[in-house]
Amino acid sequence: MEQREQPSPEAGRDTFGELSSLTDVDEVASAIVGLMSNLFSDYEPRDEGGRRVVFEFGASLLRGGSGDAEMDEMLREKYLSFDDRPRAEWHAEADFDAIAALARTLMDSRERPETQIVQPAGLELLVRDETQYEALRAPEGTATAYEVPTPKGTCTVTVGPPSLALLLRLALRRSGMERLSVFDRQRTQAHLIEQEHRKGLAEGAVARISAQRLLGVTAEPWLCSLRLDGPPGIDLAELEQVATAFRVRLAYESDVVLVPVLDVNRLDGSSQPRLIRQLPLRAEEFVEAIGQGTATGFMGDRLLGPAPEVQEGHEVQAELSQRYLRAIAATDPFAAFMGYYQVLEYSMEEEWFQALRRRVEASGGVLERPADSMRKAAKPAADALGERTEDLAFREVRGLKAVLDRHLDIGALAADLDRYLQGAADYFATGTVHFAQVPHLDFGRAGDPAGQAVLRARAAERIYQVRCAVTHSKESGNRYSPYTDELSLGREVPLVRIAAEHLLFPADERL
Repeated sequence: MEQREQPSPEAGRDTFGELSSLTDVDEVASAIVGLMSNLFSDYEPRDEGGRRVVFEFGASLLRGGSGDAEMDEMLREKYLSFDDRPRAEWHAEADFDAIAALARTLMDSRERPETQIVQPAGLELLVRDETQYEALRAPEGTATAYEVPTPKGTCTVTVGPPSLALLLRLALRRSGMERLSVFDRQRTQAHLIEQEHRKGLAEGAVARISAQRLLGVTAEPWLCSLRLDGPPGIDLAELEQVATAFRVRLAYESDVVLVPVLDVNRLDGSSQPRLIRQLPLRAEEFVEAIGQGTATGFMGDRLLGPAPEVQEGHEVQAELSQRYLRAIAATDPFAAFMGYYQVLEYSMEEEWFQALRRRVEASGGVLERPADSMRKAAKPAADALGERTEDLAFREVRGLKAVLDRHLDIGALAADLDRYLQGAADYFATGTVHFAQVPHLDFGRAGDPAGQAVLRARAAERIYQVRCAVTHSKESGNRYSPYTDELSLGREVPLVRIAAEHLLFPADERL
């Protein structure tokens, strides 16, 4: 069996831009402390004897620190007025040694996708439960262990809440406030209030709790991981095989489907990149409404351009429209790519024939439409042009090129990529597809007619090569691997989407 290269950490990038980077143990440890400060609302935790750091829950709200005394007092009074806040003075403590150990684990996992953690003889993967029937799903927060035999001994497979190390990696590989989206502060407060009731703690009582434990109960309950603890001597490749074999067996016996999540920015599922065209066009309108305190409206509450189906002379075929809508709604890159591709595929033979007819007519000849199969036009066209029939015969990639030659506006394609998907133009110019050999698209020549022709040909070849890898699964050829390659495929979706839109929407109807 052919060995396939593992996706690099870059494969975990949902957008086309850079992720934040943490480069050494000290930096990661500092980031962990900073994350705890955010979650526990104490931006000045105290060092206790050089052994641990202690956070006082809500301290920054109570102490102030914004630099504006009036603002600090307002925030303090607001916080104290909440009915659902903890009443005791909670101190969350974390040993420096434990934080350093977590930081080392995160650093040791750098070569893995950003949703995985490596331990000695162990591997933990974030998974998503795609089981279709709710009744078959395990309750949130449930941990179930399985014993799986391997040639080197028994491997314990645990399906349940992620470890603290994995939670921290998920959080720290995001940026800004997105880091906190792995956790739910309401769960933190609910847990502390529950502990107060259980222990009979009154207003102002002082209580301690492990910061690591508090992070564990704070995590979003729908997050789930598959953790493998193998026998001594087992390597990562073997653990991956165990994980796949286990998931297949579980699906075979119970219809329960656990899917590895590789995209750190879409923890609840990967999908195609979104092109929300109204957003940049209406941003100023929304900002102005917010400034004036008036209603902002919402995306799609009005149309900025004409509806194609009601414009005379631009009738949109219902079948292609339905395929386009289904592709937009697709929740996975595979369905999205193939949906847009089918829009282009529909008229390939007709566009190929018309392109051939124009060549023949340009040489002074005439090319009649065949009575039955359109593809039979290759022979008379070859005779008229003095070329070999096989050089003109219909091939899908030639049909796709004919479609793009007629419909794809390279300048508009480059503008859309630049406007809606940061870094996308650079990706198409220099990036690689893990599962297919594709040409690069350098949009530096988008304003040159000769360059546009070259780019259309390369775009057709790129889309076609991805389509072949997605459609076919021959062992001997390039092929797309479900789940493993979905992030790489997702990056290719905007190209085929915009090409399909250029076919559906004439230039004067596009935004």
